Amino acid sequence: MGDSVRGDRTNAKSGAPAPAGASPHRRPGPPVFAPGLVAAGTLLVAALAGCRTAAPPPRVAVRLAGAQIPLELVESWLGESKAMRFAVERVEPVAWSEAGFEHLEKGECDVACTDRLMTPREVHKYGPRDVRGWRVGFYGYAFYVNPANPTDSIFAGHIKLLLRRKITDWGEIGPFAGPIRLIGPEKATRGGEILMRQARLWIDKPTWEALPTDAAIVDAVAHDRSALGFASIGFDGPARYLGLRMERTAPPAWPSLEEIESEKYGLAKVIYVYVSSPPTPAARAVLDVLYGADAERAMRATGVWPIPRQRGAVTGP
Repeated sequence: MGDSVRGDRTNAKSGAPAPAGASPHRRPGPPVFAPGLVAAGTLLVAALAGCRTAAPPPRVAVRLAGAQIPLELVESWLGESKAMRFAVERVEPVAWSEAGFEHLEKGECDVACTDRLMTPREVHKYGPRDVRGWRVGFYGYAFYVNPANPTDSIFAGHIKLLLRRKITDWGEIGPFAGPIRLIGPEKATRGGEILMRQARLWIDKPTWEALPTDAAIVDAVAHDRSALGFASIGFDGPARYLGLRMERTAPPAWPSLEEIESEKYGLAKVIYVYVSSPPTPAARAVLDVLYGADAERAMRATGVWPIPRQRGAVTGP
């Protein structure tokens, strides 16, 4: 909802009655109106003045290309802007990050929306021209365990085995034995789809105990030492994060902003936007909006954590 327009409410001056003894031939003063009529007239004037001054936001035509999830998220955030009205053209195919880089290199889009960094080979295609990347937000998930669970981390290669129920006991991945109660989101959610892809499962029902919200998942883990929960990051407290080892003997990574930005933590995705430098006017407008308050609120509503502009610029390729 837009901000309401408020006019200044100034009461009209009424004429005073003629003093006693005044000449009957004296020109009469201005008419005296009832206070209710004065107030109503003033409100009407203020409302009409507000209608005249409330101009629509400027329209910005912008061409977006890139990977499907980042592009759809960016488009939805731009749609929440109160300062500008974006007319978005999707440059097909909208499928993967590489397509976005290619369209940007050819000048066929204003902004490439991606879920990975540009490689040195892709940067080389630009030759002497410059291209700039920006991190705008990230979404991610974590495995949660009960604070009394001594397991420190999990090997990424075991995730598929857990989801396929090939691993069912804590003794197979941690320092104590006991059945694993696997809890996660409902299949139709973004988190559920990620788990199904991780397990390469295409079945009707999830292989885990599905709960409706992240908070419910973490709460269940907090009350059960045998539980292993999969939920969005940011709910630690009642339960704690389980570290993630991308290599079997590697040190664990954690869902911190630093390790997510450096792509060391494998269960999170950073949303990038790439623009040519200098950017087109449309690309500049997109960057201004994505780092503004309207987009920040929209990101949080879609389960994405905003990244501040002062740390958003990508350095290197």
